[in-house]
Amino acid sequence: MKKIAKKIIKWAVHTKMLSFLRSSVVTILRDANLAIVRYDDAERSKVFDIIRKVKKENEMLLSDNEAYQVFMAVKRTKKINGDIAEVGSYRGGSAKLICEAMGNKTLHLFDTFEGLPGLSQHDNPKQFQKGNYSASLEDVKSYLRKYQNVHFYKGLFPTTADPIKNNDFSFVHLDLDLHKATLESLDFFYPRMNKGGVILSHDYISAPGVRKAFDNFFKDKPEPIIEMSGTQCLIVKL
Repeated sequence: MKKIAKKIIKWAVHTKMLSFLRSSVVTILRDANLAIVRYDDAERSKVFDIIRKVKKENEMLLSDNEAYQVFMAVKRTKKINGDIAEVGSYRGGSAKLICEAMGNKTLHLFDTFEGLPGLSQHDNPKQFQKGNYSASLEDVKSYLRKYQNVHFYKGLFPTTADPIKNNDFSFVHLDLDLHKATLESLDFFYPRMNKGGVILSHDYISAPGVRKAFDNFFKDKPEPIIEMSGTQCLIVKL
């Protein structure tokens, strides 16, 4: 069977079939404004193994590429002093990626654990509704129980932020979907980010409220908003 498989692969490589299929796929992706991102490096493959494992264990709303970007942002900011925070932890999938990448840093996880709060005029009611993405705090704690230095805060941020008001940060992940929550999180974390620290947000491309919050907050700040592949954006504190 292995010999037959090798012969088929060899035939495909040396005929126009593979070239035709590749060309067809590229055309389809181009017409749909999609792209294939290759991560064929051995070290990168290990990160995707972690991502696939998390997705088998739990529901995570990040695409594989978005999850990779969270992981690498945490890993590359380990040399920056400060804690890590995530606001909008849902079921803990992205938090597990952060735990796998952060080494012995401290992680602070914030969520209502009752779903989204009410929407504002800047949010799209066809896209989000109050109560979406509810999760159990106890389930998330159980899921992340093997990791050290992880702290959980239930309630509406930033009313739950008093325990970290004197902390500084190297990395913050926002996945809040809505305008008011995103803007208030930026207002809290921006002055507490150490130089070189990163704020990465989900839904900047896809959620009008998130985009408006970032655009308005950073219009008078020196940091550029860096649009990333998928729906994310990123800023590096100058």
